[in-house]
Amino acid sequence: MRHIYIISIFFFSCAIEPPDLEWEDVTSDHESTLNIIGLLSTDSLRTSFVKVQRTLDMEEASDSLIRDTIGSNIYIYYASRFIVRNAEVVVSNGVKDYIFDYTDFIYDVDMDKALQEVYIYNGNDLNPQPGETWTLHVSAPGGFEATGQTIIPPTPKLFTENLPDTFQVFREMEMSWLTMNDNYQLINSAHLGPWDSYLCGINQEHIISPEESSATFRREWCDSEFDDPSWNNYLLFFSLMSMDENYFNYFIKYSDSEFTSSFGSGGSGRSFGVNGGIGVFGSVATDRHSMIMIP
Repeated sequence: MRHIYIISIFFFSCAIEPPDLEWEDVTSDHESTLNIIGLLSTDSLRTSFVKVQRTLDMEEASDSLIRDTIGSNIYIYYASRFIVRNAEVVVSNGVKDYIFDYTDFIYDVDMDKALQEVYIYNGNDLNPQPGETWTLHVSAPGGFEATGQTIIPPTPKLFTENLPDTFQVFREMEMSWLTMNDNYQLINSAHLGPWDSYLCGINQEHIISPEESSATFRREWCDSEFDDPSWNNYLLFFSLMSMDENYFNYFIKYSDSEFTSSFGSGGSGRSFGVNGGIGVFGSVATDRHSMIMIP
């Protein structure tokens, strides 16, 4: 018996459990529009980028289906016709225009992963500052055009002077940070060791509301039989990220997922900071700290 599988390829994977999918029959045609994911970062470790895609009308979507047979199974998936590789992408602070160029691949040090098929700025003078207003202009063949605007969020700050030099992994640790009047923050914890190591319960992610100033960090309960026994003296790494309203709304408040990360999936079909298309044009700032873990 042959089985038929329909596979949709979405932008960026997310290290969280996806929601249950709901299927909907599409019976009417829809005009194609730009779908933009743009992110400005205030530091050099996290790459500023703009990803330009466009939605497909019914005829284009049908033409983009590819059929492949592997053994007794038939796989049907969409080609990447929705990716726009020849757009003009300009980001500006009102004083200077920064031209973003298309690239197939760039490695993002902060996220420890690759960004694929995005537009980036190849100079070294892109330096967004808190409180500045930055704009985006995207034009693509076929008369597609979209604009965007973001206000750079305040710089986050972990109060590291209150932290111990080492973290005893089976104990608790009090953490505090600079509060913000209007901006949400996202804190991530991870352990850094050999590429094949694993220490469960350390990697965590939490949303911080503007009024929150502190929290207790502890290793979450997990099945310790999966721990790498040589974890002693691994690094515990914290990343505190502030975000503008566009980023928060798209990736967190109106996301279909309970939690998300910088390059996770946002609210499908929504628009925050983008005019003339769908998607998001947002900005973030990051503070980081690391310490050695001990028993």
